[in-house]
Amino acid sequence: MFGIRNVPPLLVVALMVLAPLSGCLSFITGEDSDDEGWTWVDPVIEIEDANHSHNDMLAHRLATPNAKLIDYHNLNCDGEVKPPAELDNTAGRPCYPEWKNVGPTPGDNSEIAIEGNFDEDCEIYADGSGGCYAYVSSYNQFEILDISNPNDIQMLSTYYAEIARIIDIKVTSDNNWVLVNHELTNSELDPIPNDDDANSGMNRLDVIYVGDKTSPIKVAEWNNPPAGFHNQDLHVYCDWEPANPLWSGEECHLFLFGADPYPEVVAGGGPVKGTQVFYVPLGFESWIPNQNDEEQNSSREILRWGAYTPESSTTCGGSVFNHDHVFFIHPLTKQKLIIASYWDAGLRIVDVSEPPDVADPNGIAWPQEIGRWMGCASDDSGWYGPEGGGHADMSSDEWLDAAQGNGNIHYAVPFDNLICNGISEYDPVAEWPKECGSGPSDVTYGENWRHYTLISPEYGSNDNHTGYIWTIDTTDPSKPFLVSKWRLPGEGMKANGSSHPQHWIPGGYIYSPHNGDTGTSGHAYWAHYHAGSWTTDHGQAWDELVWENGYPEPDRGFRAIVELAPTHTVGYYLPSGPEWLDNASAAMGYDMADCWASCMIPFDWGLQYDPRGFVYISDMVSGIYVVQFDEDYDPRYHYPALWQVEASDD
Repeated sequence: MFGIRNVPPLLVVALMVLAPLSGCLSFITGEDSDDEGWTWVDPVIEIEDANHSHNDMLAHRLATPNAKLIDYHNLNCDGEVKPPAELDNTAGRPCYPEWKNVGPTPGDNSEIAIEGNFDEDCEIYADGSGGCYAYVSSYNQFEILDISNPNDIQMLSTYYAEIARIIDIKVTSDNNWVLVNHELTNSELDPIPNDDDANSGMNRLDVIYVGDKTSPIKVAEWNNPPAGFHNQDLHVYCDWEPANPLWSGEECHLFLFGADPYPEVVAGGGPVKGTQVFYVPLGFESWIPNQNDEEQNSSREILRWGAYTPESSTTCGGSVFNHDHVFFIHPLTKQKLIIASYWDAGLRIVDVSEPPDVADPNGIAWPQEIGRWMGCASDDSGWYGPEGGGHADMSSDEWLDAAQGNGNIHYAVPFDNLICNGISEYDPVAEWPKECGSGPSDVTYGENWRHYTLISPEYGSNDNHTGYIWTIDTTDPSKPFLVSKWRLPGEGMKANGSSHPQHWIPGGYIYSPHNGDTGTSGHAYWAHYHAGSWTTDHGQAWDELVWENGYPEPDRGFRAIVELAPTHTVGYYLPSGPEWLDNASAAMGYDMADCWASCMIPFDWGLQYDPRGFVYISDMVSGIYVVQFDEDYDPRYHYPALWQVEASDD
């Protein structure tokens, strides 16, 4: 276990005991120190002065002692920043292991996606399939890494497009197709922070074939003016039987889901854009690049099949801005759902289970919203009415008040599985607590198996708050209700040296929540830009709620809850260059002058959880970090940090 080091004395602070609504620190014992002598350090400091600089990378080399760096890659492919001209916006190029963790570091990283047969420890099958891979969007390019061995990740290729602004990336479950966006600056809510280059003018969605991980090839692109998509997802339906004979013979059907920040309403119809749904009639396989041009051109077709935007009557005012959404299959109801973040319109749960036979491009009837959550009442009666359980009893003004950590819902992510008292169905039955019974179908204890969705805001600046991560019970997706909320722990400091009840955001998004992911037994992982990446535990929420009548009443939702459950802080890790180097910025050639978001380390955009027990963190300047928290260690997947082994051998 490595300790916290390189800490200026003024940063060492005593831990304040937090109220249940703010979360609590589950790893603290005694007062400030544990038996091994480590001291809690609050890594969040708002004010730059003689004692602190946001640009002092080593001063941010902070982590709780349960967080270990397993591996790191600076995403250098071959020593070149750009490819040969003939590959630009067309095809990728292979990368070489000898360039790992030497300069230059390309930077400008954003989202990360991972796919693979993790439950089989990323075994490669006889036909060459299998394995586990990470895909990183990096403004002008995206990178593919082999993460089968988390302690020795290797970069396989990179794809570069000079005209791109790639900030989101998705991949099919077979690891053969990548979907990337090119987003134009869309509004003051989501600007290009420090960039006005001509390469920001694209508004496309591209499909890249990555069957050969060393040689990505672009096979199709579609324009979506004026803004493009901020975020996208996809799913292959193998249980849909379209009436059209041209497509009914297909075994499975591909649908794409694009988050367009500009909703448009057409005369006599419903919303267009917002959440857009597309059908790809013959699937991506019809685009494999070994076909002739005529075959490719005739098969590269997508059809707008549906659209969704919240009805204004179901909001509390404010901005209805479609930022991010995630597709998942509800583990209890088996519905195919889009979990969408709509800024002040909050969380929206949209059912995309049964596409219609006839396209509904304006979204008049499909898809339909089945649930929502905001802090305020959004109906005259019922679940969302003033006396209902589907809100937090806030007024509209309170919900729209960012200074209280409310509104601005930017990202939402569901757990993939049900949780009961800190365990899931992935855990051995012998370890299940009594109150979990025989599982979700247990007549007596089945109600204790819950499903949660986490939502969070984003603020460019906020002089009072950093924002809450809200835990919403979505066991019944048509009746969501609040069970817990959490913010960055500790107190803030104002410019005059006075303390502030919580941390806040001076500007530049510096400590805002951004994107997150969930684990299997209640752990969640969230990137907080310059505050690094944090792990929280939501697994005990149902057990720790205080109910008005002394027993759970989910049919009453928030109305039946006297005290929300705490969200427990597991720990944090601040990426700050590889730990084996004290001069990483120079050695790795970090670009601290020309960054599209922020030229400081850490500045974490997103992360992904590998169910073998590892977190892949995308830091915008320095690259990809593989981190493991002690609580996530699984002895079946023992991958010790090789850099520590090598250091001990020196």
